[in-house]
Amino acid sequence: MNHFLYIKNVKGKGRGVFSRQLIRKDELIESCPLIVLPGEDHDAAISSRLADYFFNFNKEEGTLALVLGFGSLYNHAVNPNAVYELDREARTMTYHALEDIPAGTEICINYSGEPGKEYKEWFEIRNIDFRGR
Repeated sequence: MNHFLYIKNVKGKGRGVFSRQLIRKDELIESCPLIVLPGEDHDAAISSRLADYFFNFNKEEGTLALVLGFGSLYNHAVNPNAVYELDREARTMTYHALEDIPAGTEICINYSGEPGKEYKEWFEIRNIDFRGR
């Protein structure tokens, strides 16, 4: 576990992930193991309170992944300061800094996996006001 990461409440977002120290551009922030749910559990999972914390593992198969560590807690930003990469074979998700991230700054990813891409769908199906988050 990375002891320099911590959780803090963010107005309008809920919990967010922050760092106690500077994270340099391209630096590994975290490598997280995944719990992968089989496709037959998809409907039950997305109708549960945990739905906001799952990533699609394989859309065609309907499998979902819960990312351990801080992985399922990073908030969305259209122009994030971090990026994630899914390794299906190793069943891990890694997070890297896209830019220098000063201590005390929220670490955000783009939920679509593509920095700069608006990703309204995630917010719309949850009836959350998007407004370019």
